[in-house]
Amino acid sequence: MTVHEDAAQTLLEEFQMRPESASMLANVSASLREGTYNRQLIAWVGQTQRDPAYWPLHQVASLTHVLDGLTCGRIVRRRIPVGDTPGPDADREGNAARLRNVRAPFSAHLDMSQNGADCDGTFSWDSPVNLWRALGVRVAHEKGLYGSLHAPFEVRPWRVPLEVGYTLPSRTFVHLALEGAVARWAYEDKEICLLLDLSRLGEVAGTRPLPVGVELLDIGL
Repeated sequence: MTVHEDAAQTLLEEFQMRPESASMLANVSASLREGTYNRQLIAWVGQTQRDPAYWPLHQVASLTHVLDGLTCGRIVRRRIPVGDTPGPDADREGNAARLRNVRAPFSAHLDMSQNGADCDGTFSWDSPVNLWRALGVRVAHEKGLYGSLHAPFEVRPWRVPLEVGYTLPSRTFVHLALEGAVARWAYEDKEICLLLDLSRLGEVAGTRPLPVGVELLDIGL
């Protein structure tokens, strides 16, 4: 097994020791077997030649961990247009040309040889970019009452791993755990999905003011 598969096996063992995590794992496994899942969402985390219904349980554990992070707001995403889907892995020149369509401040660099590297290339931005984080609190607005607040924050210039086409969920899990982010350009997707683990961002993340007309609602609790 690779290093990231070993990490996924450890994650699986931790899941199996916690009733809530074990239940969540069982639910995800059932949705994969039944085909009742969002294929694009799954592809952002992992995509292989085998149908997800046949993934080993440690890979399902990695998938479950990332999906839970997206659901709970621990992991956030931003989609960046490419305008084309990736070609076969062997078509490095073609994929590199397609990635040149990514617009500033973003840029993508594809490793033309890879040679067993931990990723297919790098994805970066050279000026701060905005994302929105769900805070789970109510807010008041001059035009009415919103149910929840998504607060803007910025991520300073950074370079993160790029994974193109097929990749195991365990590789995405480890990228998020170690580097705090990964950019996924899955087969059949015309956009790159940038995944960021907020708990790992550290000094690269900063806050921005709330939009004009929005203020926290004091409900007297």
